Amino acid sequence: MDDYTKRELFGPLGDVNPLPPSLLTLVPAPEQAKTLALLQDISRDFSPLTSHTVLLRTIAERIKRLVNFDVFSVMIWNEEAQLLQTIFAMRYEESIPARLNLHLHEGLTGSAAGQRMPLRVNDVLSDPRYIRSETGIDARSELVVPLLRQDRLIGVLDFESTAPQAFTVEHERMLATLAPFLAVALENSRLYEEARESQRRLQSDLDTAHEIQLQLLPTGAREIPGLDLAAAYTPARDLGGDFYDFLPYGEGKLALALGDVSGKGTAAALYGALAIGMLREHVVAHICPPAEMLATLNDRLHGGRLEARFIAMLFAVYDAPTRRLTLANAGCPYPLLLRDGRVSELHLEGVPLGLFRATEYDEETFHLLPGDVVVFASDGIVESDNSSEEEFGAERLAKVLAASAPEDDARAIADRIFAATDEHSGQGWAPHDDRTLLVLRVTDESAADYSRLPIIY
Repeated sequence: MDDYTKRELFGPLGDVNPLPPSLLTLVPAPEQAKTLALLQDISRDFSPLTSHTVLLRTIAERIKRLVNFDVFSVMIWNEEAQLLQTIFAMRYEESIPARLNLHLHEGLTGSAAGQRMPLRVNDVLSDPRYIRSETGIDARSELVVPLLRQDRLIGVLDFESTAPQAFTVEHERMLATLAPFLAVALENSRLYEEARESQRRLQSDLDTAHEIQLQLLPTGAREIPGLDLAAAYTPARDLGGDFYDFLPYGEGKLALALGDVSGKGTAAALYGALAIGMLREHVVAHICPPAEMLATLNDRLHGGRLEARFIAMLFAVYDAPTRRLTLANAGCPYPLLLRDGRVSELHLEGVPLGLFRATEYDEETFHLLPGDVVVFASDGIVESDNSSEEEFGAERLAKVLAASAPEDDARAIADRIFAATDEHSGQGWAPHDDRTLLVLRVTDESAADYSRLPIIY
């Protein structure tokens, strides 16, 4: 949120009752001028974006121009605890610890708050309601002014002096006039600090969730002879709805999955994590062809009854000894095949997972050759746009892939595709969708050992 948006969350300082006519008729002209000048300072300087401590000290310094006090304290009404709680205290020019808590009608401050009326005592030693506080001075007179916002108690301002009869009726009137403005300033500052703390906690949670999500995604796989593999993933927000996975599928066989959950953010990330969990669970119990895997996941996701969510997904199995790639598609963009400098699409369609029960999927097997490159890309790649709302597009993706040199490994190809989408979008233009790539490059390993299970890392 920018500062303007944050200010809009809180009521303006002028959202209080107008100045009472008595201020202009009963208060002497010089005092009127001081009060009106202070009100102008408040409306200009007391921003809700000011920290609570700075705001309270500023209030004390401003009021000191009108009223000579020795101790100034602010107590806030805690509705849940039913207590007035001191949040700020200043003796002369220094802040002091604030420890006092009072019930309504307890002590002079509690009495003023309970009656919602200012209370001025010329000699506190003669008032049985007086409770000595740990301020380090011997108070003789006290002035307490309730802080109200539309008749709702916010707190009180408490002024103490070592001199008897230090506070006058004019002081009382002026501070009563200032009190509604100060109440709004304090309330807005408190609400802003609470919102800022909530935002800080939320961002911390999102950062942790982002790290956890990345831990769910493998970095690569080895012990698959003849296969050079790379993955690239960038979420549009802190949490993304795209995911991918590598799974051992028998000796010399590797399964690959790429998914794109509808929507973005936390809900999409959780749904993607659910799909990864289901996929891994099913692989442990039953290794099956890609079409059967998609049908099984579809029924399980549909059974969850999350009608607002679905997942586009590619699932493939690469058989290293035969260089065969068996593929099923549930609504993802067509994979691309680079062979001898030419790019073609591996056409295979299907309904996204979770939409309809008992959906059947087609699968097809492609025989790959050394030097072939296969690219699985989520739609966030081709739909990467710029400030002119021009998408990167499948044609640009094909050109970038076709420009790959025979010696380029899978990582270099993936990085080049991501760099091309970044360049197309331009600096300062945030992507609107998650971007995910899986790049498979077939190499010639004639003396390979295919008897091992793939190792995922």
